[in-house]
This record gives sequence, C-alpha cells and structure tokens, in this order.
Amino acid sequence: MATTDDPCVLLEHKVGIRLRDDESHRRIADAMTEIALAAIHPARQLGVGRSGPEGMFEDPIQSATETAVEALVERLEDLMETFPRQTIDRLMDEQLVADHGVE
Repeated sequence: MATTDDPCVLLEHKVGIRLRDDESHRRIADAMTEIALAAIHPARQLGVGRSGPEGMFEDPIQSATETAVEALVERLEDLMETFPRQTIDRLMDEQLVADHGVE
C-alpha cells in the first residue's frame, strides 16, 4: 500500500492537480470544440458550407472535457506506477522546478 510519502503517489497527485486546473480544462475544451466543429461541418475548413454557432457545443463539450480529463488522469496514474524510481525522482524534481521556479 502506497503512503503519502511515496514519491509515486506524490507525483500522481501533482499531475492530477495540473490536469484538473482551469487552464488544462480550457485547452482541452478548445481542442474538443475544434474537433467537433470539424467533424460536423467538414467543409468549413475549406471555406465552403456553413457552421452552426459554437455555443451550441458548450454543454456536450464541457461534459466530454470532464470525462476526458478524468480518463487521462487515470491512465497517467497507471503509467506512473510502472516508472522506475529514478524516473519518478526526475519527474518530481521537474514538478518542484515548476512549482517554485528553482532547480
């Protein structure tokens, strides 16, 4: 059983927080909106055809974004559990640099 002192658990926590922040949600929602619009209105990329208002995608994109973020967090947690300790330590160092701006 992993404890909160376990570097892997700490890394999973930090990555989860970063993926769940407002900026990550905005970036994922923007990408998903663009993909949805391209799928529904493929001709708009060519300058022909009409596209509906982007606002009509807001609720489904928000729901899909939340689902995508949680799925990504789960997959990355699973992946991190396979990393050797040396990799975890390096990634934790990077997290500290990102948090505090120092090496």
